[in-house]
Amino acid sequence: MVWSVRTYSALLLVVTLLAAGLSDARADEQSSERARRAHALAREVMSPFCPGRTLADCPSPDAAALREEIREFIDAGVEKEAILARLEARFGDAIRGVPRSIWGWTFPGLVLLAGAVALVVVLRRISRPETAPDTVSIEDPELEEELERELRARDL
Repeated sequence: MVWSVRTYSALLLVVTLLAAGLSDARADEQSSERARRAHALAREVMSPFCPGRTLADCPSPDAAALREEIREFIDAGVEKEAILARLEARFGDAIRGVPRSIWGWTFPGLVLLAGAVALVVVLRRISRPETAPDTVSIEDPELEEELERELRARDL
């Protein structure tokens, strides 16, 4: 079987396109994985530009620039902890979105528990039926006189 130059050229073109397609697919997959890692890191980091928001949720242009910087670090192969260390050095400890000590994890739970106990106590007091008053007032004057006589007779 004799193949012509056109056949070899066509076969070479097909193989080259397939190889290029596979490498593009691999590059796209790696790029999307790096984008996912960058977004996950931005969700863990508090924004220094929007108090109370994560970096991923902050609409500030400065936050967008910082997210892009994080993505560039990840594209360069910098590890997550190294990126966090750089951000902490620049913006301080408040940039971490998760507590570092055991108190940071337990204190909110203790506050919730104390609030639940206080709520139970208040609800029990509200729902408790009223008791009879300690002193009884007698409306009948004759009965009151008789009671006074008996108390004097007993020296009370």
